Amino acid sequence: MTDPQIAVFMLGIFILVILLGFPIAFTLMAMGVGFGYYAYYDAERMRSIFDNRIFDLLVNQTYSVMANDVLTAVPLFLFMGYIVERANIVDRLFFTLNIASRRLPGSMAIAALATCALFATATGIIGAVVTLMGLLAFPAMLKARYDTSFASGVICAGGCLGILIPPSIMLIVYSATSNVSVVRLYAGAILPGFLLAGLYILYVLGRAWLNPKLAPKPRAEDIPDVSGWQITLMMLTSFFPLAFLILSVLGAILFGLATPSEAASMGAIGGMVLAVAYRIAAIAQNKEKAPWADAEWQPWDRLLYMLGYGGVAAFAVAMAYLFLRSLAKNLLGIPMPAEPGFLLSPGLGVGLAVAIGALAVTGIIPRRFQPERRDLAYIFVFGGRGAVAGLVLAGIYTLAFTVLGLNETFSGHVYEPMAFEVGFFVALLGAMAWGTINRDNLRESIYLTVRTSAMVCWLFVGSWTFSSVFSYLGGEQLIKEFVLSMDLKPWMFLVLAQIIIFLLGWPLEWSEIIIIFVPIFLPMLPHFGVDPLFFGILVALNLQTSFLTPPMAMAAYYLKGVAPPHVQLIEIFKGVMPFLSMVVLAMLILYLVPDIALWLPEQVYGK
Repeated sequence: MTDPQIAVFMLGIFILVILLGFPIAFTLMAMGVGFGYYAYYDAERMRSIFDNRIFDLLVNQTYSVMANDVLTAVPLFLFMGYIVERANIVDRLFFTLNIASRRLPGSMAIAALATCALFATATGIIGAVVTLMGLLAFPAMLKARYDTSFASGVICAGGCLGILIPPSIMLIVYSATSNVSVVRLYAGAILPGFLLAGLYILYVLGRAWLNPKLAPKPRAEDIPDVSGWQITLMMLTSFFPLAFLILSVLGAILFGLATPSEAASMGAIGGMVLAVAYRIAAIAQNKEKAPWADAEWQPWDRLLYMLGYGGVAAFAVAMAYLFLRSLAKNLLGIPMPAEPGFLLSPGLGVGLAVAIGALAVTGIIPRRFQPERRDLAYIFVFGGRGAVAGLVLAGIYTLAFTVLGLNETFSGHVYEPMAFEVGFFVALLGAMAWGTINRDNLRESIYLTVRTSAMVCWLFVGSWTFSSVFSYLGGEQLIKEFVLSMDLKPWMFLVLAQIIIFLLGWPLEWSEIIIIFVPIFLPMLPHFGVDPLFFGILVALNLQTSFLTPPMAMAAYYLKGVAPPHVQLIEIFKGVMPFLSMVVLAMLILYLVPDIALWLPEQVYGK
């Protein structure tokens, strides 16, 4: 056998092995090393059986994955999604959107789609979104007498939107595979994502209007009697925080304010802030009992409460001042002093915090401006402990750099006079967050993030090793020559590629398709004049079908796993088929009007 034939044989064995259920990442590495040992075998230079260049290649590919800046964003975005998922945000979001859209046909289905779209955007994890919405929204829709198949299709289709809508993890992985800018991919995916979500909503509205039995209007007794102001307040506390987090992360990336990794890190911090805020709200509303509710207050806890309460109040005053100063200067054109003061003046922030805390403890600040319940007041004790620790660390820092003269040891570093402010407020807020966050949820989120990130990274290591050997043996060139010999037109090539990806979506996850098989098509794109960015968006749309197409529709199996026993799998398959046609329609529209994906990146970043 010639080397190219061996390469094709290698690819065929790989497909057979993964269909048998072997772990894909380690199968790729094993086959890459095995066939690579043959490909790089050189009896003259090999002094031992381990002196083969395939081992150097495996080490280099592993290092390349570790040093890849693009992939740094993957675990950060995953952590943001997992922590948001476990913060009880989604149930409040679905309830609010259901109330807000109650006058529309199929209101609960529209609320479920909107919740899925927003939540899927935050997580990018299809199984998590479909499972959680299957536990939350699906029973509510069945209780509201929705058709089982119709409700199933809504949950499955909505849960898959996170593959496409930024900040999508799939697009980050495609960027690392194709060397297309993540920023341009995100800009290109926005309009197609809204297009697909819009088609889903139009379909739901149309079907519910034409056939009200599919999605009956809510009964009067099922609709809470809420005013417009109450709905606005519910939106402000459920929809806008998560939307603001996602838009902030996405906006920082698109407008060049931060790299994807930097924006993802801020998103992870924002996710923890939301988790803390919603847990405090749940405790305040008696929906959850605080683990520290029965804690005995120690004599010094009153002092710690003073520091915590005063620190939070001083921080709030400073942030309000900076906001108003920025508003006056940038929007109203009012000249402002160069130094805003408050937290930006050494010693003033800590002094202000102590003064406010003392006023609170002595009763000068009325009790109605302080927490009435001891479990809520104890949160400020957490903050006080952090504030003390921050002051101690700041003191050590000051001693080291002013008394011991470490300025000369750390070349170029100058002592920061704001050390006590930074240590006090950063440690105070961090201690409050650490004290109130749900540790079990945090631990589980970190575990799932590490597990999923490791899977993606090992897939890259295995895929790059496998593809390097495959290309060295001439397999990539053989496939390229075979496809080019068919004398396909560009649209025929795109259709063929999308059909292959569609079929691969039955046995494989999107990560395997993007990392292993999409690189086979990438070298052919210049010959057919296909923009890699456009191809990536088309693939992202196509991968929606891999989760929705029977008999291997994974979204349907995720939903079946949490659905009531009477819901049959065939009913779920029946429900996803109309949404599958919406995906195909969106792909057709995108092909006919490629500017849907290309216009925004070109306008913002140029061609």
